[in-house]
Amino acid sequence: MTAYTIRSPQSANRQETWIVWILIVVIACGAIVYGWVRDDAAKQAPLLDWQVNSFSGLGVDDQAIHSALIVAGEEIGYMNSDFGDWPSAEELDTILLAPFYKDEFWKLHGSVNWKLIRAASYQDGGDTGYLGTSGDRPGQSAYLLLFRHRHVGAAYANQIDIWINRDPNGKVPDTTKAESLVAAGWKQVIVYSGADEFMRLKGT
Repeated sequence: MTAYTIRSPQSANRQETWIVWILIVVIACGAIVYGWVRDDAAKQAPLLDWQVNSFSGLGVDDQAIHSALIVAGEEIGYMNSDFGDWPSAEELDTILLAPFYKDEFWKLHGSVNWKLIRAASYQDGGDTGYLGTSGDRPGQSAYLLLFRHRHVGAAYANQIDIWINRDPNGKVPDTTKAESLVAAGWKQVIVYSGADEFMRLKGT
C-alpha cells in the first residue's frame, strides 16, 4: 500500500504566501538596483565646455534671474499659443511677469534691460529670443531666453533654452544656432538642483 502525505489547506496557503513574498522582494530589489545603475549613469554625464551648471556655475543674481526665466518661459509659451504672437518685454513688464517686471526683485538683481530680439511666426518658423543685458550687479551675466524649433505652420515652439554670457553686454549673433552662440561667448544653462549637485560631487 502506498503511503500518502496529506497536507492541510492551511499549510498549502502558507507556502504560497511565502512564494509571493519572495517574488515581491526579488522584484523590489531588482527595481532598486536598476534605479542605482541609471542614477550612476546620469551622474557620470559631464557638462560640455559650452554648458554651465545652474547650481554651482551661476552666481546669486544669475541664479535668481535664471529661476525667474524658467517660470516666465512657461507663461510666455502659453501666451503665444493662445494669442499667436510674442509679447514684447514692455508688455511682460505691464503684466507683472518677473524678471521683466520692474519691481524690487528687478532692482535687487541688476535692473536688467530686456528686449524681444526675434520672433518666430506661423508662416516663417524659427526661434524666438528675449535678451537681457546691462545688469549692474558685480559678476552679473547677460541672459538669453530662447524658444526653439517653431516649425512653419506650427502653433507653438516646443523647446525652451536659457543661455548666459559672462559679458553683461553680450551680443547675440545673427543666428541663434548653438554653434553661433558658443562662438559668441554664450553658454547653455543646464538645470541641476542642490540635491543633484551634492550627489554629483559626493557620489553618494
